[in-house]
Amino acid sequence: MKKITLLILTFLTYSSIMAQSYWQQEVNYKIEVTLDDKKHELTAYEEFEYINHSPNKLDFIYIHLWPNAYRNEKTALGQQQWKDGSEKLKFGNDSIKGGIDALDFKVNGQKVTIEFDPKNIDICKLILPSPLQSGGSVKVSTPFTVKIPSGEISRLGHVGQSYQITQWYPKPAVYDKNGWNPIPYLNQGEFYSEYGSFDVSITLPKNYVVGATGDLQTESEIEFLNQKAEQTKAKYKTGDLGSMKKGPSDKFPESASEMKTIRYTQTKVHDFAWFADKRYEVLKGEFELPETKRKVTSWAMFTPRNSGVWERSIEYINDGAYYYSLWNGDYPYSQVTAVDGTISAGGGMEYPNVTVIGNASSKEELEVVIVHEVGHNWFYGILGSNERVHGWMDEGMNTLNEVRYMQTKYPENTRMSDMVLNGRFHLNDLDHHDMGDISYRLMAILGEDQPIETHSADFTPTNYGMIMYQKTGLVFFYLRAYLGEEMFGKCMHAYFEEWKFKHPQPEDMKAIVEKTCGKDLSWLFHDLIQTTNHIDYKLKRVKKTDAGFDVTVKNKGQVNGPIEVTAYNGGSSVEKVWTDPGTRKQVVHLKSTAVDEVRIDPNYNIPELDRTNNNWKKSLLFNKVEPLKFEFLFGDHEATKSNNFWTPVLAGNAYDKLMVGLVVHNYGVPLERFQYLIAPMYSTGRKSISGIGEFSYSILPKNTVKLIRIGASLKSFKNDDNPVYKPSQSYYANISPYIFMNLGNRKKATPFSHSLLLQSIYSRIAGIAPINEAGGFIKYSLKYMKPDHQVEVNLRNDYMNNLDNDNVLGRASVEGTYRYRYMKNKKDRWIEIRGFFGSNYLYKETLAGYGPH
Repeated sequence: MKKITLLILTFLTYSSIMAQSYWQQEVNYKIEVTLDDKKHELTAYEEFEYINHSPNKLDFIYIHLWPNAYRNEKTALGQQQWKDGSEKLKFGNDSIKGGIDALDFKVNGQKVTIEFDPKNIDICKLILPSPLQSGGSVKVSTPFTVKIPSGEISRLGHVGQSYQITQWYPKPAVYDKNGWNPIPYLNQGEFYSEYGSFDVSITLPKNYVVGATGDLQTESEIEFLNQKAEQTKAKYKTGDLGSMKKGPSDKFPESASEMKTIRYTQTKVHDFAWFADKRYEVLKGEFELPETKRKVTSWAMFTPRNSGVWERSIEYINDGAYYYSLWNGDYPYSQVTAVDGTISAGGGMEYPNVTVIGNASSKEELEVVIVHEVGHNWFYGILGSNERVHGWMDEGMNTLNEVRYMQTKYPENTRMSDMVLNGRFHLNDLDHHDMGDISYRLMAILGEDQPIETHSADFTPTNYGMIMYQKTGLVFFYLRAYLGEEMFGKCMHAYFEEWKFKHPQPEDMKAIVEKTCGKDLSWLFHDLIQTTNHIDYKLKRVKKTDAGFDVTVKNKGQVNGPIEVTAYNGGSSVEKVWTDPGTRKQVVHLKSTAVDEVRIDPNYNIPELDRTNNNWKKSLLFNKVEPLKFEFLFGDHEATKSNNFWTPVLAGNAYDKLMVGLVVHNYGVPLERFQYLIAPMYSTGRKSISGIGEFSYSILPKNTVKLIRIGASLKSFKNDDNPVYKPSQSYYANISPYIFMNLGNRKKATPFSHSLLLQSIYSRIAGIAPINEAGGFIKYSLKYMKPDHQVEVNLRNDYMNNLDNDNVLGRASVEGTYRYRYMKNKKDRWIEIRGFFGSNYLYKETLAGYGPH
């Protein structure tokens, strides 16, 4: 008993120390802003109180001036967009660009100087007149004007007189245990801000409808929105809205000559955004929180043209917020809003209490985007992680909940099939979860995977979505299945309660989840999040015993995680066992005595690369060889089938004439590690079979090689039309085994790429005189790809040995290409310079051996 008491006291003391050691800064804002919708400008005055809760004194405060990101192509945003192929900030007219001006900072009424960051004009350092001591505070004020850029550039902007006002005011950077976090604005890479309160007054023409962060305090505006909501509801009933595929015209009405000022307040948030449009229709709703039963108001604001898609938007907002509250913790604010808008940074973007949704093409698409973006009120809004550095802590965790929502509300959904060719070509049973699963497995098989814990700016544009969003969601689906719904729920609620309105780091999340479930989760937080180690479990053997069955599972992958083994009898599940992480080979004991099938992870909760080795069935050949399934053209790979695809083919060449045959392959969705394609064809010129074949196997090393592919190509065609020989006697046959290596590190996106290919060639040419040849080549390729200049270098050495006379003919070559891009008359032009050098050599057999000639 004394030992237990001592342990409890030690734990409580440790928890108390940890609670005391955590701190975060606080910023409380008061902003007055006026919109000029003719000049597309904001005129504003800002005051904020900055409270130093850190143990350190501060001599300066970093300030974000993010509208300056839109000033020119030299900003971090401009450079990122140029790298990704967008030319708007580099070549766009000044009229579409933006910026922040008229700054005049004062601290406690005293004028101070600012120093702009030498690399990023959207960051400045505000020099304090005297050090800000720990526990102290200062009041900072400044006027400012914002030239609102075009909405086609990024998140802040306008499209006509529709305004998305985001990241628009001077804002202190986060100061945390790691120091200052001054970050430039980026498209790919989101934000990190201090918590506090906002009191914002917005002045604009009276007929604008506004959706914003915070609680609306202006009674006349509350009445205005309520009236708009009643009017919109009536329009739906009469058919004036929603009855057409595309609603009424979205032409902007004239702005009212009279102005209005509306005020919003909110506490415990780290950002303030607002959206204004004169055309908006409005819907209003309400939902009850699952724990406190408190009522929350929901608003949807959208253009008439999109009214058909937005008809059930309140349902989507309410359901999304309800389920996120149920799974993580109650929504702490009084209202949640979704607005219809046009943004260039993606399909939707989140801000506290309010989210903007890009043009959705269907109600189904709108529901998914609304749920995802509303869900960011938890993962980014309430749990304020550093999105720029640890993007998975908001995007990935949010994707997990988005997929849970779809599975809960629509358990029979075929979301992926509906999106991909409407389920044609056998892609008719793929759900919302399969989108992430297949996306991740495809990138991993291609060797393009990156660690989940990758800086946002270091992801490739494709992986920004596929890895940070989808792969993270899959990884935590795995954890949820392992822990069980109840325990996983306890972990998420504990994380929410401990870290709401704070800045959790990955180690904080790991600590609270491990503490709650009582398990070591290093296999997830280290292997699956910090590396590209992949998962592959193999069902090795199933053996009947006196007590049931012993199932031997081998770990063929690089992650030693938990494994689910499920037993079936007559098609029904009779027993499920989860193993804890263990050795590379584990024996799972099943108590059931009547078992005719055993499967690893039957519900695909584990993000494995290869599921073809997960099954044992008493009735199968050798118990583990799945039945063959042939489908036309292509389809998805089912875990319980050996999927193959076929299609008829017509081909031809000068000697074979017309060729008719069949292509059989396994290039399905996603790609398998072993791939093959065989295309035998009857040649009317050869009067025999010609064709091609390709076989390969992909290896995914841990270190500096992204991908190793080992394979062989086969070809056989007619050789010539020499009348001396029968058509079938004159042919060319070739087999080319090869090893291809995609070199480089997966951790960081880079303009450099390089690869190595080693290929052998064994040929037989039958005709006038049979010729047998063996040879091959080694090729090293280096590429440096920038938007405006590209370099490509190929080093190659070929050789061919005539086996009849032992002569060896070789050639060494180097080829280089440089491309430069410039603009002429606002159109792309490229200059290309190419150089080549090669040297042939011949070796002949001599009495002394081989020698050059």
